Amino acid sequence: MRRVRWMWGFVRPVVGRVAGSTGLSSATFVAAAAMMATAGYLISAAALKPSTILMLWVPIVGVRFFGTSRAAFRYLERLISHDTVLRLTARLRALVFSHLERHPDSLIGRRTVSTLDLILTDMERVQNGLLRLLLPLGSGLASSALVGAWLARVDLSLAVTFALGVLVAGIAAPLLALWISHRWHNSRFAIRQRREAGMDDLVRGIEELLAHGEMDEMLARLDSWDEEEERLTAHLDAVRAILDGALYMGATATVAAVLAEAIELHLTSNLPGTMIAAVTLMVMAAMEPWTTAGPAFADVFEVSRSVAQMVDLAPVSSEEVGPRAESEGTSATLSLALASTHTAFSTHGLCSRRGDVWALRDVDIEVPRGHRVAIVGGSGAGKSTLLQVALGVVAYDKGEVRWFGHPLVGWAEAELRRVVTAVPQDTYIFHTTLRQNLLLARPDATDEELMMALSIAQLEDLVTRLPKGLDTVLHDRGYSLSGGERQRLSLARAVLSGAEVVLCDEPTSSLDVETERSFMEAFFTALRDKTVVWVTHRLTGMEFMDQIFVLHEGRVVERGTHRELVHRGGIYSALWRIQREMGSSALKNGVFGEPV
Repeated sequence: MRRVRWMWGFVRPVVGRVAGSTGLSSATFVAAAAMMATAGYLISAAALKPSTILMLWVPIVGVRFFGTSRAAFRYLERLISHDTVLRLTARLRALVFSHLERHPDSLIGRRTVSTLDLILTDMERVQNGLLRLLLPLGSGLASSALVGAWLARVDLSLAVTFALGVLVAGIAAPLLALWISHRWHNSRFAIRQRREAGMDDLVRGIEELLAHGEMDEMLARLDSWDEEEERLTAHLDAVRAILDGALYMGATATVAAVLAEAIELHLTSNLPGTMIAAVTLMVMAAMEPWTTAGPAFADVFEVSRSVAQMVDLAPVSSEEVGPRAESEGTSATLSLALASTHTAFSTHGLCSRRGDVWALRDVDIEVPRGHRVAIVGGSGAGKSTLLQVALGVVAYDKGEVRWFGHPLVGWAEAELRRVVTAVPQDTYIFHTTLRQNLLLARPDATDEELMMALSIAQLEDLVTRLPKGLDTVLHDRGYSLSGGERQRLSLARAVLSGAEVVLCDEPTSSLDVETERSFMEAFFTALRDKTVVWVTHRLTGMEFMDQIFVLHEGRVVERGTHRELVHRGGIYSALWRIQREMGSSALKNGVFGEPV
C-alpha cells in the first residue's frame, strides 16, 4: 500500500499530463480499431458491387480519417508521454538527491554497488514502469472498454466474447506467468545481489585476497553465482517467451471466437454480412495492446522492487521536496545569534542510537567561541557519532543540539556549512587537480592563499614534488598520495574555508608523532581566532586544548584541562599513562608535552 501511495504522490503533480497521455494512447488504439472495422466494412460492401461509388464514399472517407487520426494521436501521445516521463525523471532525481542532502545517513551501511544501482538502475526502472507498463495498461483497458461498448451496441454476445478474450489473454495469462515466475525472480535478485557484492569485495579487497590466498575461492564463488543467475534467467526467459506466445494465441483465439459468433449471428439474420469483417478486424486491432504487454508484465517485479527503494529514499511529502528554504527572517535571526552568543556549540541530554545500541547517552557539552576543545576516548566511545550528530549527518533520538544558541534543526544547510566545516577521518580526494581539490573549500581563493594553507598543513614539499605543482591531477581517491598527505590536504581545506568552527575527526591518525606535533602547532596558530573541536584517541598536543571531554560508552565521564585530568587519576590519566609508556622515546623529545 505504501508503494501505491508513493506512486500517487509522485505522479500527482503531472496527473493531468498522465491522463492526457493515456487518453491519446487510447484514442490511438480506438482509431486503429475503427480504421480496421471501416476497412472491413468497405471491402465487404465493395464485394457486393453497389450501383454507385457514392454508396462507398462514407467508409472510404472513414478509412482515411481514422488512418490519419491514428498517426496524429500516436505522435501527440509520444510527445506528451515522453515529456511527462522526462518531467517525472527530473522530479525523481530531485527527490532522491534532496533527501540524501537532508539525510546523508540514508546510505550508511550500503555498498557502493547498491548505491549505484539505486541512482542509476532503480530510477530508470521507475521511469520505464510508467512509460511501458502503467500507460499501456491504462490505455489498453480504456480502448478495450470503448470497443466493447461498440460491440455491445451491435450485439451483446460479441461484447461478452471479446471481454472474455481480454480477461483471459490480456489479464489472466500475464498474472499466471507472474505467479509462476515469482520465486525465480526473488531467487535471481538474491543471487544478483550476492554476485554484485562479491564483485565489489573483489575489486576493493584484491590485495587482501591475494595476500591470504583466497582469490581462487572468491573467483569460484563468483562463477557459481554467475551460473546460477544464468540458470534462473533462462527460466524467466522461457516464461516470457511462453507468455508472448500465449498472448498471441489468446488474441488469435479471441478473434476466431468473435468471428464464429459473428457468423452465427449472420446465419440467424441478426447481423448483416458486411459487418462480419468489420467486427472481426476491429477485435483484431483491439487486441494489439494486449499482445505487446508481455515484456511490460515481465518487468513488474523489478519495477515494484525499485518503487520500494524509492519509498524511503525519495519521499514525496512537501517537507522533503527541494532544499530547505531559509526565509529572510530566519537568516536575520541566525546572523544575530552568530554575532551575540558566546557559545559556539552545545548539547543537552543528547542521546543517539546506532542500530540497537545507544552510541550517545545524556551528553552535555558546551564549547565557547574561540576555544580549542578536545573530545577523547577509546574506540567505540561515541566520538565520531557526536561529530556526525553535530553536523546533522546522523539523527539523534533525544535532547537538543545548538549552534550559536540556535537549534540545529533551525539552520539552513548552506548557512550551517558556511560557519562550520569538518575534517573527516577518511578524507576523499577527487579525481582532479590539487588546485581544484583545494578550491572545493573556497572557490575564489588565490594561489597565494592556497600555498599558505598548504604551508600550514606542511605540504609545501608535496607541491614541489608534483610534476605540475597545483595543476597535477591527483587521480581517483588520491592514490598517489600517502595517508598522511591525504589527511593534511583535508586540513588545508579546513584552513582555507575560513569557517567559524572547525570539527576534526582523528585528523592526525596517519601522521608520525613528530609531524603531528609540529603540524598541530602550525594549525592552531593559523586558527587562533577560530573554534576548534578536536576528536581523537591520541593524546598528543592536549596541552594546547582549553578543555577536554572524555567519552566512555557514549557518556561524558570526565572534563577539564590536560593537567587537571592527568592529576585526577581517572580514565584520561590511564590513557595518557599508557600512551606515554608506549611512546617513551617520543616522550623524551617532549611530544606529550611538558611533564606534569
